[in-house]
Amino acid sequence: MANYGFNDTSEVKYDVLGFPLGKYKVFAKNESDAPTGIVVEYDILDGEHKGTTAKVYYNTLSDNATTAKIAQIDLKRIADATGRSVNAASPIKGRTFIVDVVPQKSNPQYTNVKAYLPADKVDQPF
Repeated sequence: MANYGFNDTSEVKYDVLGFPLGKYKVFAKNESDAPTGIVVEYDILDGEHKGTTAKVYYNTLSDNATTAKIAQIDLKRIADATGRSVNAASPIKGRTFIVDVVPQKSNPQYTNVKAYLPADKVDQPF
């Protein structure tokens, strides 16, 4: 019998690209440079996806002006939710906040972050 290093795939946790659907608290555990911006790895701290890692690309240096603007707006929304500016001297790494992720209206196979909220925001359960 082959040795896969685990008993069953149900034991395996895997990273997801982008944030999965739902409303939950995240912790930015790692941040690194990418050719078109930055990549942030978030630990999902609660809810259905608790224990998984979301890897999110912020393409702030994209040649496409719209793509770059969307990334800049997302980073501004994170800054607002955490009460601290986002820049080289004040990275996202180490911050905790809530994301509310919904399907895109025109392409429901893709997602949009509806809101970035302070970590202590408790107006709705998640």
